[in-house]
Amino acid sequence: MSRVRKPGILRVMTKTPIREGSTRERTWEAKSNVSDTEMACPRQIENTYKLTPDDEKKFRPGKVERVMKETLTEYLTDVEYEKTLGQRMSKMLADTIKSKVKEFKWTRYKLVVHVIIGENREQDITAGSRFLWLDDTDNYASTTFSNKSLFALAVCFGVYYE
Repeated sequence: MSRVRKPGILRVMTKTPIREGSTRERTWEAKSNVSDTEMACPRQIENTYKLTPDDEKKFRPGKVERVMKETLTEYLTDVEYEKTLGQRMSKMLADTIKSKVKEFKWTRYKLVVHVIIGENREQDITAGSRFLWLDDTDNYASTTFSNKSLFALAVCFGVYYE
């Protein structure tokens, strides 16, 4: 590899074999605003080694429950249950809830939102989930909604990652 230095342009020539006995030249050009030492050693960012979030940046289940309740009420108040409604509507509600919760800007939290919609025939439903997490940093929020024809269960998990 050879370098040809001209003012304002960094030119790098490489020869890459295409077939046995033949070579092809490639040229990359970039503006030379950066010195050669900076190009050889790009800036590295150090780890923070932060194992827990700051108190103001923790996942707050109360805020999330409020957002989920408002979203479910807004979208499902006058809706009649249909068999094909559940899948599309639950995906749309999960995406909406997730985008609203992301507006809280809790850094380093992975969000998982799960929404279940079913027909309301005055039956009971039991939902369970299992996670491997830390009680100090990870949390969840859940809420329900029901009208004459349908019920909805929304759960949002906030898992802190280091």
